[in-house]
Amino acid sequence: MLLLTVIASACGKNANEGASSTESAAPAAASVGTSAQSASPEASASSTATSTKKITDAKGREVEIPTDPKRVVYVGSDPGDLLALGVKPIGASLSVIGSQVAYGDRLQGIADVGYPANLEKVTAQNPDLIIFNDWDDQGLAPLEKIAPTVAISENGGFVRMREIAGVLGKETAADDYIAAYDAKVKQTKELLAQQGKQGRSATVLLMMGKVLYVMGHQGLSVSLYDALGYVPPAKVQALIDGDERFAEISVEVMSDYIGDELYILKDEEDETKAQAEALFTSSLWKSLPAVKNGQVHTMDSQWNFDDPVTRTMLLDELQGLNGSAG
Repeated sequence: MLLLTVIASACGKNANEGASSTESAAPAAASVGTSAQSASPEASASSTATSTKKITDAKGREVEIPTDPKRVVYVGSDPGDLLALGVKPIGASLSVIGSQVAYGDRLQGIADVGYPANLEKVTAQNPDLIIFNDWDDQGLAPLEKIAPTVAISENGGFVRMREIAGVLGKETAADDYIAAYDAKVKQTKELLAQQGKQGRSATVLLMMGKVLYVMGHQGLSVSLYDALGYVPPAKVQALIDGDERFAEISVEVMSDYIGDELYILKDEEDETKAQAEALFTSSLWKSLPAVKNGQVHTMDSQWNFDDPVTRTMLLDELQGLNGSAG
C-alpha cells in the first residue's frame, strides 16, 4: 500500500499539476541525468551557510532561511525534485517511496528520516534547512523547531521543482534541466509522429492488489498529456476538470475510460499479479479496442511519479516501448 500512500501524500487535496512548459529542474552546468552533488552529513561546520534571506512559502509563512543551505532534509514523496537540481539531501522520507521509484540507485547515502518524519532522525542530521512537501500541515510546527522549514505547494512536476529552485537559489539549474528535458520531449514526439500517434487518446490505469485506479492528471499521465500531446478520453478529462487526480473504478466501468492507447501500471505483489491475470484473460479485457489493436503497454508502477528525474527517465522508457532505443 506504500504507492497509494505516495499517491495520497503527493497529491494532497487534488491540486492541479503544471504543464511541462512552466516547470523546472537540474544542475547549473549539467544536462539531464547528471549526478547530484551531495549535501553530505560529513559537511564541516565551517561550510554551513551564514547569510540568510527571507521568503514567503506556500503556506503564506515568512521564513528566514540560509542563502546557501548545505544540509537539506526533504520531507515528502518526491526527492527527485532536489536531485534534478543537483542537490542531494542529507535526509529524506525514503520509507514512503521505498524501492518504488525509478531512480532508487541515486538515493544511496541519503538518511531515511521516515514518514511521517521522525523528529529524532531529522534532528540527528543537523539540518540547516528542511523542505516540507506534504499534505499534512501538522508536521510543520515540530519541524520548524529543529531548523528553518519551508512548505512547498502540492503542485507536481516542474512547477513544484521550480518553486524549490527558488528556495535554493537554483533557478539557472532549473532552466538548464528544462532545456535538456524539452529537447528529449521533442525527440520523443518526433518518434511518435513517425508512427502516426499524434493526437491519439491515452489512458493510465494503476493496479494495486484488488483495486483498480484510473489516473487523472498525475504521474505517468502528466507526461502523456502535457509533454507528449496525448489526449485524455472524455471520462478522464472530467476527472481532470474536477481536480480529481485519480479515482478508484470497477472493472465493469473500465471501458468507459479507455482511449486509443492504454498504459497499465502494476507492482509485483502476488495479489496484484493474481488480479492482473484474471483481468487480462477476461472477455471484457479482450473486447477493448486498445487490446484488439495491440495498443496496451504494461509498465512497473515506479513510473507513476511526476518528479523531473522520473519524467526524464520515462521518456527513454517510452521511446523504447515505441520502437527506439534512444
